[in-house]
This record gives sequence, structure tokens and C-alpha cells, in this order.
Amino acid sequence: MTTPTTRAEVIARRTYNRPLDTQGATFETWGETIARVISHQTWLWERAKGGPLSAEECAELEELRELMNSRKVLPSGRTLWLGGTEIAKRREASQFNCSFARIETVHDIVDAMWLLLQGCGVGFEPVVGTLNGFSRPVRVEVVRSENRTTKGREENLETFTEEHGEKVWTISLGDSAEAWAKAAGKLLANKRPVDVLRLDFREIRAPGIRLSGYGWISSGDVTISKAFVAIAEILNRRAGQLLSRIDILDIVNWLGTTLSSRRSAEIAVVPFDDREWQEFATAKKDHWIGNPQRAQSNNSLLFYRKPAKNELRQIFDLMQDAGGSEPGFINAVAALKRAPWFKGVNPCAEILLGNKSFCNLVETDLGAFNGNLAGLHRAIRLVARANYRQTCVSFLDGILQRSWHELNEFLRLCGVGLTGIVRWEHRDDGAAFRELRRIAHEGANGMADELGLPRPKVVTTVKPSGTLSKVMDTTEGVHKPLGRFIFNNVRFSTHDPLVPVLEQAGYRVFPDPYAGDAVLVTFPVDYSDVAFDECTVLREGELVKVEVNTESAIEQLERYKLLMDNYVDHNCSITVSYSPDEVEDIIDWIDRNWDSYVGVSFIYRNDPTKNAKDLGYPYLPQEVVTEEVFRSYVSGLRPVDINQGNSFEELSEDGCASGACPVR
Repeated sequence: MTTPTTRAEVIARRTYNRPLDTQGATFETWGETIARVISHQTWLWERAKGGPLSAEECAELEELRELMNSRKVLPSGRTLWLGGTEIAKRREASQFNCSFARIETVHDIVDAMWLLLQGCGVGFEPVVGTLNGFSRPVRVEVVRSENRTTKGREENLETFTEEHGEKVWTISLGDSAEAWAKAAGKLLANKRPVDVLRLDFREIRAPGIRLSGYGWISSGDVTISKAFVAIAEILNRRAGQLLSRIDILDIVNWLGTTLSSRRSAEIAVVPFDDREWQEFATAKKDHWIGNPQRAQSNNSLLFYRKPAKNELRQIFDLMQDAGGSEPGFINAVAALKRAPWFKGVNPCAEILLGNKSFCNLVETDLGAFNGNLAGLHRAIRLVARANYRQTCVSFLDGILQRSWHELNEFLRLCGVGLTGIVRWEHRDDGAAFRELRRIAHEGANGMADELGLPRPKVVTTVKPSGTLSKVMDTTEGVHKPLGRFIFNNVRFSTHDPLVPVLEQAGYRVFPDPYAGDAVLVTFPVDYSDVAFDECTVLREGELVKVEVNTESAIEQLERYKLLMDNYVDHNCSITVSYSPDEVEDIIDWIDRNWDSYVGVSFIYRNDPTKNAKDLGYPYLPQEVVTEEVFRSYVSGLRPVDINQGNSFEELSEDGCASGACPVR
């Protein structure tokens, strides 16, 4: 669909092709990335089976390789980035983009930090009753890193001394993920009364150094020193008291700011009837004034009973007062019917998770199989089998509590997803979706039976699919694009070697007004196989025609319901764009369809007929343009050799970092 198809190749290089040397001078090709993923599948399968693969099993993996090479099916971004590496075999949680836990104890804090450092998206419920502040307020001293260029001591060093009549508690952080996770626990675990807390970061290597295992770029002590001081301030304010839900929310949000260049997303949930629910619901209002950490998570309310219409109206009033998109609300009643173990969700709410559980996702581009239903059915079966093999892991890594491993052994959650849904020729056919669901179950269950392991408790989902859908050159998840002819402005680091290559090829490159160290590159996208409405608009003093998406909120919700009733076991992640005058219709729809509804995000609709200038923004991530403007821009573009710019810019899984699903 992209004209030309450069966007998919460039974003794959930027996000998933690993560097082949420590200097980042050469990178994998797409074929080499997929070969690494298949090698990981081989390793998982042989370990679970207890022996080498048969010729038939090897042929299955070759068929899967071809589907991935052609970008018709893909594993999760976690697996594209880390699959087949040694670190993925030692720290198997790094392969998982979805997790959830109740944050109630110090051990839960360590788990959350550990998972964030693996790049895993973390859902959590802050639970009051165990975590507490310092025994008495302390003075916090910070010893910053000396920008060492070599790796420092790996382990933490904790001491209690007396200096000038004061009791001094020193935490000297080690230079490793294990040390950082454990240090977060140490902050909340100490009950000894002291006068001074000294946070010593001198062992941490300088920012900008590539981490040899994960391949990410170190942030040094810049973010962790700020976060740990902020957490200590929270514990000082609550000295001698239990932490509130909002305190725990802030602590986990601060932990999410400490990461390297590979970001992870968060979602926080609190029950609707909880005494803190209103404070939680409005926690992100004006958060940039004093609470920037709260940008890290989506915030959603859990309903353990059907709300009255006036209660839904109250939630929408809060949402609109805070900008139109949060808090989200999740139907725990329907979720528990689908998943009796349900305690919460992952950051984009497409997976129903228990307390301390994981899920790994795969997806198939439906639009790539138009006219080839048999090929689609075969692809779904193969990718579902691959998804089940991703559950054949060990979480006994020396950090995570054993409950994570035990619950995965029982649930074996799969996440066989679909994308490019609005491009599919059978997109309105419930029976066609039911057949896809049946085949996905058949594939995952068949793999489990062959291995003699428990069948997955649930199998199917739909995720937002921001980054991966761009790599697959298709529409995003269940969403319909804004219009036929789009200019997609994609962020790159100012130091990314691909930027001058793209600029020389005629692509528009301009400074990112919201990030001084980034630029935006404009990619043209033509969604020629999706139906839009033609509108006449005034642009630059002239009346012009644009093809735009004019779907109402109810039309979007009806597509969600079609997927929920016919394909999805977990939840279908969707961000419904709406206008204030549609709120009553939305409330009526939710009330009528409560049994089908699990969780939907909402965002105010930007008029797709208007450009950034009309709306008062310096730019839009995706802007609808006329066919004439589109063709003129494309005509000035030249082919791009991505091997000229050995680029590496890391993103979160599907762009979900900073507390927002991609389309939000």
C-alpha cells in the first residue's frame, strides 16, 4: 500500500534488525532477522519435545519462515528483536510483551522493575496493605556516576554506617539489570531507622554505550538517579504509614522511566468502587505539572458490576475534563466469564491476565490473503502452533517469583492476533471470523497435544498493531485509516544514519517540535483497498477533494462487537475516536452490549478533513492529503538503499510507551 514500500523496510531496520557488531556499523537484513526468529522457534520446539525435529517439523518451520519473510504473519516485536539470542534463552521473560501483577509487596516491586528492564509491557493493580513508607523521614544524598566507559560492579552493595553521629544507609547500585531490579526492592524493604539515605550510582557505565546482551543503548544513571530520588521522596512523605494506591502508582510509573532506549509500556487498574477511584481516575490530569512520571501508564477502572448509565456518564465527564481519553473502563464481569483467572490486562488491554501471568502474541495480515482463503487458514494454523511453542518457557530466572512460572504452566495463554482487518474481503462476515477462531484453536491445541502439555486456556485476540502493521505494510489492527492518501510523519533520532539517506532520496525531513533530539520523516501511504467517503474542503484558499474516514463511534464499536462475538477469546484492542455529541449514544451502546464489551479506549476525534495548520498543531502523526499533493510528493522520491544507513532506533512494543496505545 505504501508508495513506494520504503516505510515498511525502514521501520523494520530502525526497530527490529539487530546490529552485527558492537559499533553498530552493520545490521541484519530482514531475512537474517527472520532466520534468527526461526532459530528460536527451533530451540523452543526441540527443548519442549526433548529431541531433534523431524523432517516434517523442519518443513513446517520453513513454511513459517516464508510467511514471515513475506510479512504476511509475524511474531511479537519482542521476538523479532531478541528471539534466537543468548539473552532470550537465559531471561525468557524478555520474549513476552504482555504481563500483569498486583503490586502489593516488595517482591512485586522487584518483579515489575525486572520485567520493565526486559522490555515487557507491565499491567498492574496497586494494592494497599503491605507496602509502606520509611520508618522516619531521611535526608537523601546522591553520588552520581563518573561516566565510566567500562562495565562496573554487577552486584548492589548495601551498608549501614555511622558518620558524624548520623546513621547512614548506603545503596551502591550495581551495573546490571538484576542489580537495578533488586535495588528498587531495597528502597522499599528497609525498616531500620536511619538519618541519611545515600544513593551511589558510581558503578553505572556512561549513557550511550550499547548493552552487549540486549543490544539496547544504556541510559547511564541519568534516569534511574532521578527516579530513585523521587521514590525516596514518596517514602519520606509516607513515613510510618501505608502507601496509598496513588503512591504505588507513582512508584511503578517512576520505575518505568528508568529504562534504556528500549521503552516498555504500563497500564494501571483500580476497581471502580474503591475509595481512591476518583483520585486515580484523574491522576493524569495536568500530570506534566509536577507528576511527569504518570505519562508512563494508561489508567483504567475495573467494573466488577454493571454500572448504571449515570455512572458511565460520570466517567465520561471525568474523561472529557481530562482531555477525552482517560480513564478507560474495563468490564471485569465479562472478562471473568471469558477468563476465570482474570485480574487485569496488559498495557493495550487485548490480553486477559491473571496475577503474575504472561502472554506472547503473533499476528496475521488478513488483507494479504484476499482471494486465498485456504492460504489464510494454513497461515493461521501455523502461526497458532508457533504461538503455543512460545509458552514452552521457564520463568525460573532467579529474580521473578515462582508464581509467574507456575501460572504460565497452567494457563499457557496464546495471543493469535489479526491485523489489516478492514482490508479483508470477509471483514463483515461473522462466520468467516468464527472459522478463523476455530482454526487458531485447532492449531494451538494440536501443538499442545503433540507435546503432551496442557492446552491453552484462551487463544485469540486483536492488538493495536502500530509498529508491526507498518512493517507488514497494512492497516493497523481493527482500525480504519484516517483517509486514502496519508502523510505519515515518523520519528527518528537526529543521529540516525538513515535520516540523511532518506533526505537525499527526496523525503521530507523536519525537526520534531516536541523532542530536541529527534526529527520527523514524511512517508506517503496509499490505502487504495479501503473504502472512504469523498469530501470537499477548503485548503490554502482552494476547494479540494479528500477521501476520509467518517465512521461514527457506534460504527467502530459495532466492528469491535463483531470481533468479540465471533473471533476474540481475550479482548479486541481498539481506540474509538468520538466527538462529545456522541457520548450519549456510546453510553447507550455499552449498556445494551455489556456482555460483549470488555474494554475499549476512547479519544477525541480530530477532523480528518483538516490538516495540522487547521487544527493548530505543528504537525500530525498521520495527515490526510489530496491525491494531487500525494502524487506530487511521490513523484519526487527516489529509491532508498537502507544498507547505506545502518540505523538503529529502538521503540517500545508497537509504540505503546508513554502510557498510550499507538492510535491514541
